[in-house]
Amino acid sequence: MSLDGFLTFIGLMIATYAILSPVSRLRLRLNMYRQMVLGAVAIILVGFLEFYFELKSIAPTSLSWIFTYFGFHEQSLGFSNQEAAFLVVISWLAAALLLHASAKPRAISLANLKTLSERLHDEGRYLELVELVGPYLETIRCAVEKRLFGQRFHHWILDTHQKASNPFLAILNDDKPPFPTWLARWIKPLASLVPARSKAHHAALEIEDLVLQSDGVRQLLVRLKPEFAMALMNRMGWEHDEFRTRFFRDALNDKVSHFYKELKATQNCAQPFGYAIEPKSVLLTGFFGDAKVGAKYGIWKPVGDEAARLIRADLEYAKLLNGPCPDDEDLWSDPTYNTIHFFDIMVTSAARQDVPDHMWLMYMSVIVRELETIHDVTDDRVNLAGEFPTLGNRLIYEATRCLRKWIRLVGDLPADSSHLQPRNLQGVDGPSIPYWAAKDCLNAIRYVTESERLTDGFITGLLESYIRDVAALPSKGPVSLLRKMMVDEFINGDPIYGGENLRAKIKKYIKGVDHVVLHDAPDFQEALEKEAKETTA
Repeated sequence: MSLDGFLTFIGLMIATYAILSPVSRLRLRLNMYRQMVLGAVAIILVGFLEFYFELKSIAPTSLSWIFTYFGFHEQSLGFSNQEAAFLVVISWLAAALLLHASAKPRAISLANLKTLSERLHDEGRYLELVELVGPYLETIRCAVEKRLFGQRFHHWILDTHQKASNPFLAILNDDKPPFPTWLARWIKPLASLVPARSKAHHAALEIEDLVLQSDGVRQLLVRLKPEFAMALMNRMGWEHDEFRTRFFRDALNDKVSHFYKELKATQNCAQPFGYAIEPKSVLLTGFFGDAKVGAKYGIWKPVGDEAARLIRADLEYAKLLNGPCPDDEDLWSDPTYNTIHFFDIMVTSAARQDVPDHMWLMYMSVIVRELETIHDVTDDRVNLAGEFPTLGNRLIYEATRCLRKWIRLVGDLPADSSHLQPRNLQGVDGPSIPYWAAKDCLNAIRYVTESERLTDGFITGLLESYIRDVAALPSKGPVSLLRKMMVDEFINGDPIYGGENLRAKIKKYIKGVDHVVLHDAPDFQEALEKEAKETTA
């Protein structure tokens, strides 16, 4: 390559950079430091080779060995210095491409990443923003938490004179600073010798805030990038609970969200119970592949709260709930139905993995209460004599069905499960899913039985299902405590839950219950008759 050719090549590179969009130029700047070193080395080598003979003529004798080593001759027909310069340029291009492809996220790039992220966000290019920030998530978190190389040591030096900030550590360390005051006074100035990386820290904070607060980014994650959302929620920890709340709120309100797709895809049964979650269901796998993760982040709260809010506050949705019940396939677009299914996946996963948590399954009775409260049939299309006159009726049934299903886990759980420990089944020690399911099913059936809005046939049907599940529980052993609770607390419960009015309703609807079902649950009938005698007396 001649000198003219090399200058032309450099000119083309500068011209190409000039016509790039501002965003593309910012992308190149993310890893510019290593590229600049590589480019400087290549240009020096090319310059040396292009001016080989000129430099050889003016070089001192002590450096003549360098030129002898390369062995180029002006009249040689062999490999020339200009050909060598051409190979250097080709190698430079190949190395630059390899360096760009293999570049790893570095804290030194965070300032440029912040500028580029803001530009992409302002232009509404959220997908590019997510793909750009994705590889830097761990680096950003380290910079925010001051865990970068040198950063931690810098702040450790600054804090040597301070007492423990954590009250538990303060007790363990007798609330003393790491070093005596006189020694800390001498150590503290050394912090100025260690880089604080404050520029990277502030850039990381702004990038994190941009991603977490952006409505556009969140809506993109809800539909297209659940894996990024999951990685973000895993790395952000407890302090960014607001992002999880907003994410699942949006996911539940968007019927084409990835959340809905995952719930619909998770219908296959696992052994011995529960659901087989496919790896492509990123959110469900992330939270319930190990159900301790879901318990740690309290993932039931954003989903359960949003479902209850929709039922209570969304008037258009209330009209839909009080309209005719749709086909089963159409239920997969209903937020409450998907919420119930979500809880079913969550609770059965926790039970199967023996996670000591009830996963706040008590949201089911909340849903039943909210559905009963807004129940008001004015639609002429509703068939009041049907099994499920309205969508709301069907959802009440689904919620109570899940509760009864979780009670029946007593027959599927291994004997050493924490959920079957005798004291847990009494609600004394650790949480037991069957116990809390029985407790919540009891509350849900109370709401239904006392209702003045639901049809008599629907109430009778749910009461019959309840009694049938009571009959299925053993009458002896630790589990019999659940059966006793479901009978006694339902009929002889606290007056705050209905008292005499509730018992009157039970007597009314029990007349429509199948006699075979009542025969299998004699303790239910006996408790009702005993209460009636005591009331009469």
